[in-house]
Amino acid sequence: MKKQFFLTTLFIIVLSSAAYAQATMRDIWINMPDSVAAYLDKDKRTEMADLYASQMKAEVKNNLDGISVLDKMTDDYVFVTLNGSSTLQLKKLAYNDSFVICMVKSFKAPEPESEIFFFDAEWQPENGTFGLPITNDENVLKRDFINKPDSMSQEDFDDLLPIIDPFMLVAELSETEPVVTLTLSKPLLTSEETGKVIAIIKQRKFKWSGYIFTEC
Repeated sequence: MKKQFFLTTLFIIVLSSAAYAQATMRDIWINMPDSVAAYLDKDKRTEMADLYASQMKAEVKNNLDGISVLDKMTDDYVFVTLNGSSTLQLKKLAYNDSFVICMVKSFKAPEPESEIFFFDAEWQPENGTFGLPITNDENVLKRDFINKPDSMSQEDFDDLLPIIDPFMLVAELSETEPVVTLTLSKPLLTSEETGKVIAIIKQRKFKWSGYIFTEC
């Protein structure tokens, strides 16, 4: 009897894992907890998905009386304009026999800044950064995302550093690959100053290996 119970339980677990692994991005989007985007409840997320599937503009009036738009949905990617100053990206990443969800929330005020979160197939938060250099420490961001070109003098480099204030991380998920691009937000400058600042900001890409992100 105990053996039969064990085998039955194991069978249910295997079926559940397979079901989660086969979840579509539509399923993931619709079943996303309301707390992630409080002004887009399940009914509104379903409406957006239905509109998108019908090749119509997938926009709805959110619970704050603003407009939210489902801009893109593929087999493993979602991009949503939550409002005029924030966006949401989701990426389904294969992990063991299931998957993890990488979420990027970006805010513009007016310069962009991103937050990165990870969830399991049941939308339970995952601990850790899966290898991504995510931090709010300005000294670490300066070390990891600033680089002096050989052609630039140390004096010019030192003059540019104070312009980048504050140091804010920006993340972008690839629509077509399991890749996330990290860089620093650029301050509001003249076109000439922007060109100079871009020269010292280092963009870094990380690819999902199946269990961790590695730089590519």
